[in-house]
Formats: sequence, structure tokens, C-alpha cells
Amino acid sequence: MNSSINLEAALALCKQYIYPVENEYISLQTACQRVSAEDIAAEFPVPGFDRSAVDGFTVTRADLFKISSDHITPLKLINELSAGRSDYVSFNPGETIKIMTGAVLPDGTAAVLKQEHVDQRGSIIFPGQKIRPGENIQQAGSEIPAGKRLVKRGDILDSERIERIACCGVANVSVHRVPHIYIINTGNELVLPGIPLQRGQIYHSNRSLLSAKIIKAGGAPLFTENGVKDDRDAIAEAIVRGASSSDMVIISGGTGHGTSDLVYDSLQKLGAQLLFKGIDIVPGKGSAAAVYNGRLIYNLAGHPGAVSLLFEVLIKPAILSLRGVSDRSENWFDIKLHYAIKKISDRRSLRRAEMIFMGPGYVFARPLDEANNFCSETPLILDLKPGQGKQGDVVKAMMI
Repeated sequence: MNSSINLEAALALCKQYIYPVENEYISLQTACQRVSAEDIAAEFPVPGFDRSAVDGFTVTRADLFKISSDHITPLKLINELSAGRSDYVSFNPGETIKIMTGAVLPDGTAAVLKQEHVDQRGSIIFPGQKIRPGENIQQAGSEIPAGKRLVKRGDILDSERIERIACCGVANVSVHRVPHIYIINTGNELVLPGIPLQRGQIYHSNRSLLSAKIIKAGGAPLFTENGVKDDRDAIAEAIVRGASSSDMVIISGGTGHGTSDLVYDSLQKLGAQLLFKGIDIVPGKGSAAAVYNGRLIYNLAGHPGAVSLLFEVLIKPAILSLRGVSDRSENWFDIKLHYAIKKISDRRSLRRAEMIFMGPGYVFARPLDEANNFCSETPLILDLKPGQGKQGDVVKAMMI
């Protein structure tokens, strides 16, 4: 086991014990925000035929040359084509076919005149302006060539990727299943919301906090039926149950050194492989990780503020790895502090903040404190070096 280590080392250490969960085939209609377990390529071009990009009138190459030479070229309207028609039609120089957007181009079409650029008099049309070869024609494969990779393994299937897959005719996709994350809250003082509080009791707010964050990260939360009391055997039993029924376990509470802080003892009793105890960052002092029965076990402090911060920087990357996400970059960037932090730490620390916009091209971070803990703008986490926190300091930030 490593004693107190830095955040980057903790992330790297845990990463060694994370593997993407298995695959399943699901309907494309239910695949939003799931992670592709395979590369997907277009089996045929899209569109699969040359088609009109506008509502208008077809023109042959011979008539196109006349129109471009400023000749008055009336054309005889002989047919009409709507999108979806599969029959073959043809036309000759001096003739035209009225065609709708998306309809298959008749053989011999060199360009399509927009209908607003045409003077129609019964069955005769008069082009109103010059037109170039290929104008207003969408060629086969112009959107997606055959063989083009639409999605690579590890991509999150957002709405745009799903649309591209759908237009290539794919009905079902192979994705990683949703990982299950087991939540254990420890503490004799904890009761579930909805139950009247007795003197000295508080509600399980971390249970709801972690559940919401797990769902947002793409996991599925599981729970102990009630909270777990400060009892070594009870905590050990909950860990065994969680490790056997989920892909990861998160325990909140019990990270201190008091007689009721028994998570560490419970992990030792089970013979779990302890990875570290303590992260050298505020608020990571008592945080720990272990491996039991092939599952990562995280132990965070019971304070909701600490849970919220450490989940984002320590546990969320692990959940993304479980989901099979290939691009897990955390996207830290530099930003200036618009206000000073009231209490500047002499240790590396994490802090909640919000991004505020002060004009075109000017963004700043506004630190949040306990009295102002709800974010009204874009939420951030700040990674502050020892001594950082003065107004105007440039700090590391990540959007959450």
C-alpha cells in the first residue's frame, strides 16, 4: 500500500485495475450516450444515388451550354419527379423535368435550375439566370463515402453520431453495458430521507449526491437498503455484497482515525489489496482505494463538499474507463480568478467555482464558498497550487 500520494499517482494506480465492462447489442434508438464497443463504417455511399439538392427543373448539358451563352432557351416541361420515386425517367435537349429536393436525377441531367430562378408559363419554362455544370446536384456518396468510419470503438454515441449511423441503415449497435456502482454510506447518525429525525441524526445526503453524479457520469447506482452502522463486521458485509453485485464500490464516511472510523479496518479484515490511504490534496487527506474481489473500492470522507470534488477528479475518470470511453482527457485549462479566495491554503487544493463572462473573449473564474454553493453559471473545479487564490491568479480549471 502507498501512504499519502498525489492525485495523478492515485489516478494512475487505480487505472491499472479498471477494465471496460462487457458488450451488448441494443437498438440504435436506445443507444444515446452509450459507448460503442466496435468501429462502425458505412457499408454503402450516402446518398446512394445522384439527387437534386433543390426544388427545380432539370437541364441537359446541351441546354446548359446555351443558357450559359446568354441564349434564350425555353424548355418544355414533360414530367415531374418527387423524392422517393424509383422509376426511371429520361428527357432530351429542349425538355425539362420538374424535380423535388431529394429526388433521383434523371439520366443526362447536367444541373438543376432553382424553381425561383425560372419563369414558368404553362408547360414552358424560361431560365432566368446562368447556371454551372453540377449546380444544385448532390452526388452519390457526397455525404458519406462507402467505407468511411462513422464511429470508432470507445466513442460516446451522441445524437449526431447516431444520426450518421442511422442514415447508413444500421439498426442495432454493439455497446458496453452500463456499469453498476454500489454506494455505501457509513455512520450511526445517518437515516434515509422521509424518516423523522431523532436528536443527533442527519439524512443520507451523500447517497443522493453520489447517485446523481454516477448517473451523470453514465453509470447506474446501486444502494445498501439502509445506511451501514459504524460496525466493522457490518461494513465488511456491505463491501462483500457490493463487490459481488457491481463493478465498483464507493464508500462515504469512516476515513478518519476515530473509534467509529472502521472502513480501513473492514478492508483489512477482508484481505483487500490497499492501494493508497490519503491523497496529498485538500480535501483528499483520508481518501483511500483498495481492490477486493477484482473490484475497485473507493473510500471518501463523509463531508458532501469533499465527496463532490473528489468524485469529479478521482472517481469519474474511473467510471468513464469502465464504460469503455477511449478519450478520457480531463480537459484542464488556465483561467484567471475574478475574486480572491477568502482562505488561501498552503497546500494544493480543489475548489468549486463558476465561469463568468465579462465580455467577448473574456472569461473568469468566480470561486464559490459554503454561503454561495449553488452555481448559476458554468460550473468549474479549480486545482490550486499552494498559495494560489489571489484575485488575478491564473489557475487550472475543469468544466463539470
